[in-house]
Amino acid sequence: MEGFFGTRALVTGASSGIGLELARQLATRGANLILTARSKDKLDALAQELAQMHRVEVQVVVADLAAPGGAEGLCADVDALGVSVDHVVNNAGFGDAGALSKADAAKLAEMVRLNCEAVVVLSRHFLPGMLERGRGGVLNVASTAAFQPMPFMAVYAATKAFVLSFSAALAREVEGSGVRVTALCPGPVPTGFQAAAGIEPGVERIAALSAERTAEIGLAAYGVGDTVCVPGAVNRVQTVLSKLAPRGLLTSAISVAMKRSGRAK
Repeated sequence: MEGFFGTRALVTGASSGIGLELARQLATRGANLILTARSKDKLDALAQELAQMHRVEVQVVVADLAAPGGAEGLCADVDALGVSVDHVVNNAGFGDAGALSKADAAKLAEMVRLNCEAVVVLSRHFLPGMLERGRGGVLNVASTAAFQPMPFMAVYAATKAFVLSFSAALAREVEGSGVRVTALCPGPVPTGFQAAAGIEPGVERIAALSAERTAEIGLAAYGVGDTVCVPGAVNRVQTVLSKLAPRGLLTSAISVAMKRSGRAK
């Protein structure tokens, strides 16, 4: 297992939820950090907390990765810091529930840019340096939604399927180089994500894990070079069943569940 002490990690979406916990736990392990999100006040407060508590270097770069050119801008701003990035943690993302025909087109475009384009741009930009040094890697936060189509969350699930597929392919490309790529696929995690997506808590609460526990499991999997990590026994069972069930039956069942939950609006 490769340690994090003395390395440097770029964490996107670090101001809340899983991203915040990943940043905290990386600092606990001695990693220096570059924190990015849209909220400067939250990032500055977190940076001060982690630097004082763990005696690591923490830098803040404010960026909106959902905006056109946002990922490229972040790459340029990080380059300007004059430091090497050993780990890229692509955590930033958001979802939305409802029928595609009624969705806000601009919001959908932002979702694809943030959930997919930013992951590719940041990975492509920082990967060559990792390969040259023969260490580090990319931790991409996907979702259990990646394992099946989801009517009434069609774009979100598709973006996470992209992240999962991209991560698995990239992991094979860098195999044997000392660099690793992991897709972390959480199930329900009590964060601000659900409220932003317009999702009310439902029966899936039985599969919920805390952001802290999710980050802990994800970093452990990344540390040993696992390609895919699904935290939680219930979530792992769900992903296995989604692979075994006929796609038409699975999609129909999800559609019914979304309608009953009131998310199919």
